Amino acid sequence: MAMKMVEGPRQRQEFQNFSEAVATAEREGGYPAALRAFEARVDSLSSSVVWRAHLELAECAKRSANVLQVKHHLAQALQAHSGPVQVWLEACRTLDELGELEECRTLLEQGLEHHSVSNEQLCLKLVRVYERLGDHGALRSLVSSLRTEPPEKTCKVLLEAVHSEVRAGNGEAVRPLLRCLMLRLPHQGPIYCEASRVDAILGHWKSALSIAEQGVKTCLKYGPLWFLLLRLVEKAYGARAVKEYAGFALKNICHELHWKVHFEVAAAFGRAGNLPESHESIGNAALSCPKHLRWKVWLLAARSELWDGSVETCRKLLAQAQFDAPSRVQVAVCIERARAEEFLDDLDEAREALRKAYACEGHDWKVYLEHIFMEARQGCLKAAKEITHTALELHPATGRLWSALVALEHSGEDSTGDAAMVAFRRAVREVPKSGEVWCEGARINMNPMVPHFNLGRAYKCLEFAVHLTPQYGDSFLELFRLRILLEMRIRMRKHPLAVGLLGVPPELHAQPQQETSALSAVDQGKLLPVAALVAQQVSDAMAAELKSADFAFTVGAEVGVAPGADGDCVGTGLPPFQLSQLEVLCAYADPNYGFLWLWCRQSALSTPKEVLARMTKEVTEDLLVGATRWAYAWAVACSLFGLGYNFRFSSGTTSGGLSPPDGQTVEQVQTAQECQSDPVARDYALGSMRLARCVAHCNIPLDRAERRRLIFGSDILCI
Repeated sequence: MAMKMVEGPRQRQEFQNFSEAVATAEREGGYPAALRAFEARVDSLSSSVVWRAHLELAECAKRSANVLQVKHHLAQALQAHSGPVQVWLEACRTLDELGELEECRTLLEQGLEHHSVSNEQLCLKLVRVYERLGDHGALRSLVSSLRTEPPEKTCKVLLEAVHSEVRAGNGEAVRPLLRCLMLRLPHQGPIYCEASRVDAILGHWKSALSIAEQGVKTCLKYGPLWFLLLRLVEKAYGARAVKEYAGFALKNICHELHWKVHFEVAAAFGRAGNLPESHESIGNAALSCPKHLRWKVWLLAARSELWDGSVETCRKLLAQAQFDAPSRVQVAVCIERARAEEFLDDLDEAREALRKAYACEGHDWKVYLEHIFMEARQGCLKAAKEITHTALELHPATGRLWSALVALEHSGEDSTGDAAMVAFRRAVREVPKSGEVWCEGARINMNPMVPHFNLGRAYKCLEFAVHLTPQYGDSFLELFRLRILLEMRIRMRKHPLAVGLLGVPPELHAQPQQETSALSAVDQGKLLPVAALVAQQVSDAMAAELKSADFAFTVGAEVGVAPGADGDCVGTGLPPFQLSQLEVLCAYADPNYGFLWLWCRQSALSTPKEVLARMTKEVTEDLLVGATRWAYAWAVACSLFGLGYNFRFSSGTTSGGLSPPDGQTVEQVQTAQECQSDPVARDYALGSMRLARCVAHCNIPLDRAERRRLIFGSDILCI
């Protein structure tokens, strides 16, 4: 039996004193000084604290990029006290952050040998590591070893394994396992929630609704299941059905949740445009809501009145929300008021509301971010940059502020993308774990008008972005755009002229070295017309397919950006992202923010699949209007044939403007800059050309629904 860890107040105080001493030493002299402080005090530490001390030193060594010492201290921590599960989990967390997944796997397997094989925490972590390594055979063996254990002890591990299989594309195969769990544990509400969610992700909406209905019959008081059911009912039958089901919910769930039920009904009627019914439910929500949360009800009501055109009523409700809101959330009400005034084209009042937000107690980076967005939406990019720099001085570790800076630089007048790339590299050094920043880096590398165009690096940036911040929706939408470009690349690579010059594509032949050796003997000037012809034919073929809605992706197109492509041989350390499973992976992440994501989300009920469908429409329109498709095609062709940036954008070449008309030579074609409708570098800064031009030019006509998404879509409030 594993030895239990006993720590009292004396041991906790002892470790706190040690931790403070090590932190002081590290600030003065880095890891070596911290190590000396550790060695001077280790003999006086209790045996139950030594393992924590080694973990503390491992963190110091990690910050100093001393991987060998990190592993040494982890080993010492396990040797000092291998009993508690927490020791193993902390060691695995550190190895995971270093990207040492194989060592993490070995350590977890040893931990399960040391403890019971059914230890829930270690098994959950091991399932996730197996998934990231792509070893589904080992994952299934682990699940099989739990067969004799009581399902009450293993249900969390089994559910995690089910989700792993669904993300791997084996969703239909694991649905029977979920049915079995529901039969074995009929009073476990979370199991019904997960089973319903899996069926919804797989597109079985009726089955998902049926599971949720079955669940609330046996788990009458489980609130999350009721709220899931209300959302599914609204999607299937509309707001009126939500009100009917809400009546059953109010009879069963605890009284503290009644206001949330009324809130959901009000929101459903608001989305349906039924304002009288929404008013009734808002009143019920306000009456049953705790006083410190009532401000949320007034904000919902204010938005409903704003959509209905009742401006004065909206302002009165915002004032009431301001009156009822506790001091710590006053800033949220000020931001909501600023958005409402901007929507009404009263910019002076909007800016005044933000000034009040800055004066609120506990205001943070969110006020600055909203101010940045507002100025950017008005085309005041210089003012937005100034606000961003001010915000970063106060909040230097906030990834969303850094990503805003990169996006603003990318949206500026710099046609080379150099300023954006400098900002991106600086941001990565400051906040390397920010998925938002990595997404901006991918956008720079997918911009066909700048010399930084590189699909391999864009792919790596998006891998990091999705892994580090999966709830950021823009990364998934950019992965879709990248998939289109990869499709263009792989079709060019399979073109007979490309095969003749470059050899058989790497995915069809085991000798990718042929590409470089063949091109080295060909003058780049002679490659230019070949690249132009290949680009034109592939571009035209894709355009015809997009117009006829007959476009289909090539299986395995992501092979084109495996490590080694585009002269970039350093991998990310992450398993290959399966672009063919993009919809499922996006649905699992369930993103809830992102400028592009909320621009493409039509309503709060839109599923990730529907948002991706909207992004498909945005990308298709971009590719079929103006010269965008040719800009992409020419950049991809130049990258494929090894033509430098000077060839891509020199005067008199197919530089991203118009594809060569019949009967004309490459030298007779206009450049992108000479065509009024042709794109420029900043048009690619936000993933959608229409959205980017709204920010850069501020004169793009938008309908009311689009203005709503543009202003209220940048939602950072939990309303």
